[in-house]
Amino acid sequence: MSCIAMRKVLTLILSVVLAHLSFVAIGQEKKPDQKPADQDEVVRVNIELVQTDVMVFDKDGRFVEGLKPDQFEFYVDGKPQTVAFFEEVVTGGSRERAAWKGARGSKSGTGTASTTSDTSERGRTILFFVNDRHLAPASLATTHKTIKYFIERFMGPNDEVAITSASGQIGFLQQFTSNRAVLSAALDRLKFVPGRVNDGQNPPMSEYAALLISEQHDRQLFDYFVDATMRANGFPESQRAIAVALVTQRSTAIVRDSDILMKTSLQSLVNLMRTIARVPGRKLVFFISDGFVPNFKGSEFTTMLSYATEAAATGGAVIYSLDARGLANSSALDAGNGGGFDPTGVFVSRMSNELTFSQEPLVAIASDTGGRAFLNTNSLTDGIGRALDETSRYYLLAWRPTSESQRLPNSTKIKVTIAGRPDLKVKLRRGYLGMPLRKIAEQKKTTPESESEQLASDDHLAVVAENTEDLQTALSLGYKRTSGGNMELAAAVQLTAQELGDGGPAKTVGTLATLLLGAVFDSRGKAVGSFRQRLEVPKTRGIGPAGSATLNYRTELAPGIYQVRTVARERGSTRLSGSMDWIEIPNIKPGTFSISSLYVGEITDAGGTGQVGVQASRRFARNSRMRFTTYIYNAAHSNAPPDLAAQVKILRGGQSILTPPEVRVKTEKLTNFDNIPYAGEFPLSSLPAGRYVMEVTITDRTTKTSAAQQVSFSVY
Repeated sequence: MSCIAMRKVLTLILSVVLAHLSFVAIGQEKKPDQKPADQDEVVRVNIELVQTDVMVFDKDGRFVEGLKPDQFEFYVDGKPQTVAFFEEVVTGGSRERAAWKGARGSKSGTGTASTTSDTSERGRTILFFVNDRHLAPASLATTHKTIKYFIERFMGPNDEVAITSASGQIGFLQQFTSNRAVLSAALDRLKFVPGRVNDGQNPPMSEYAALLISEQHDRQLFDYFVDATMRANGFPESQRAIAVALVTQRSTAIVRDSDILMKTSLQSLVNLMRTIARVPGRKLVFFISDGFVPNFKGSEFTTMLSYATEAAATGGAVIYSLDARGLANSSALDAGNGGGFDPTGVFVSRMSNELTFSQEPLVAIASDTGGRAFLNTNSLTDGIGRALDETSRYYLLAWRPTSESQRLPNSTKIKVTIAGRPDLKVKLRRGYLGMPLRKIAEQKKTTPESESEQLASDDHLAVVAENTEDLQTALSLGYKRTSGGNMELAAAVQLTAQELGDGGPAKTVGTLATLLLGAVFDSRGKAVGSFRQRLEVPKTRGIGPAGSATLNYRTELAPGIYQVRTVARERGSTRLSGSMDWIEIPNIKPGTFSISSLYVGEITDAGGTGQVGVQASRRFARNSRMRFTTYIYNAAHSNAPPDLAAQVKILRGGQSILTPPEVRVKTEKLTNFDNIPYAGEFPLSSLPAGRYVMEVTITDRTTKTSAAQQVSFSVY
């Protein structure tokens, strides 16, 4: 494709993607038409029911299962309510999406979620929001270690995870993914951001000390800093007025800058919560920070905190706060933070509450969203494990509001208890799920923003549009080495159009004329490839295998992390179907034993003699067989062909459920041992419907080295 043609395709796909796939800013959200904060508008949503998520624990902190609707005593604004919808939900389970839709759509009686089987279990949706504007270097190291531990130990195969930050420094990698390599690369981008306010003058004045002086008018602490300033600068008593002016100016400036930093961080959190509202189901958010000093009277802290918790309710997010400082001491015990020896004890007494005060925002954000704050512990991984356990199940309740005021943010007080069980603890959020958001006033910048800072705040969390009922898109990615020794990305895009109809056997009833656009991006978000194709998609009605149209795209790329995005649009319609996936193309060093990605297809005929194409959806019928292909590189050979063996394992939930015997890879008839193809088949009749992972391990028996690849698939 010529450079001009490629630019045209990229321009077209980016315009479509930006218009329809929700690339929402996660840094500072720029809204020039917003009104001031005291003129907030309420976006009214006309829904039949409103809902909330509830967790119930016993005295040992274990979730209480099996509760019934009539056991819940439900009060709104002090008045008892009838539960119109009830469902016990497993986070990320196949019924969660149906439960959320049911809670919104049920109009009478006690609704229930659809029990339709869903073989494509979604897994949990988990986000790490790193408040890097309030994170010391030591805390950053702890954050790296904690998130890395989660990726390696806690993350499930179907979980969708994103690592985000208040500064937006992660950039293009700040997206949902189940790819551990992408998450590790995102984590590597977390660097120290100078954020906490420090004017560099002596004696050092913390944000908390400045707040006590400037906003709470602590005269004794003020006099202490005046005396310390005179000693630090060698001022005689006749120049005390100068020291007074310096302390006044410093405390005012530090509080002002601290308030701006606080608002910027919380606004980033609000933008994140707004973005994830498009993702179905409940989300678990880990808010990692060193805490920050809230200015309750002289800033917009209370308002911004309210916006953040309202946005979390709208996005269905429960937030668990982690204080990255761990077991920290008060700054009053640090000799470097004072102005020298203090015989009066004023500084030590005033600063003794600094740590607790800075943790109040962490506690408030967590408790108002139904989570909890983990403070004063050096084992943040234990906190993450506990949060994952606590949020693994919950009850989804919905009721019918009796007045319009009950639909408004901060107007509804919800209380839930379990009848006859005072020993049980009920955790729920302030407000309710799906509450309408108030608009946030645009932040007035007191200092000019550089071009680099603007770019940093324009990073995005991509949310790909869901498939429509009329058009579905599946994407699979793989890599292999070309005959020239370069690495090649292979993308297969599969389009299907299927309606259930009357439930009869599947039959083709027409075609959809479709325009398929695709683009390849590197880890910095730079477009490095594109494709465009018009496809005629068979339209199928009924139950059974659907006809499809497939596009195969290949391009040579340097080793690295890449993302492929596609958009399919039915001609004459504005409806879109999108897909997105990541792939890491490794740097295969000469002499290193390795294998390519696994390419899988389906064999449905008895003989299986025909050519098998790549099945992008990786969704197979139980009465079929799955064929897989991989390529083996750098196998040892000298005077004899390579001695290789292949081992296949079928995993579910991380556990091996089937392990066929190891087989020998035949290489005697090959003349080129640099790129050895290996194909195998696996019958699916013994697997119940569900989602699985196939792991293929190739072993070089000569050197006793192995290489493995995995691919997820589902059986229906």
